[in-house]
Amino acid sequence: MKKFLASAIKCYKEDEVLTVALGDDAEDPDNFLIITRLDDEDNASVDDGIGLLTDQAKYEKSGVIAKVILRLNKLEIVVKPEFTEFYGCSSIVAEFLPNDNELSINYLSLKKALHHMFSGSQVDFIV
Repeated sequence: MKKFLASAIKCYKEDEVLTVALGDDAEDPDNFLIITRLDDEDNASVDDGIGLLTDQAKYEKSGVIAKVILRLNKLEIVVKPEFTEFYGCSSIVAEFLPNDNELSINYLSLKKALHHMFSGSQVDFIV
């Protein structure tokens, strides 16, 4: 398991790609995770359109997320067992402080974005 303190949370849609990004710095993070979703007719399934990039990976891969657990103080991404070597761990945990007003507002955006991100997918999304 890899853990880091997420001081920046961003959720946005650009060019039909929904993006959720968490990092330890808003401008130049050392530790981060980025989840993207592109609904495209070329994808065989919704899961094929959901990608994950972390600071441990050389590039983004799709269809690798098994489970997402969102709590008030953290987001945990569990990767499928066959991808643990690629990501260097079986899960990535971004911890955050819900009492920070800006992060509290971003938590609500994060929750809404993740619901949309994993709607119709096989990913087990736990809130």
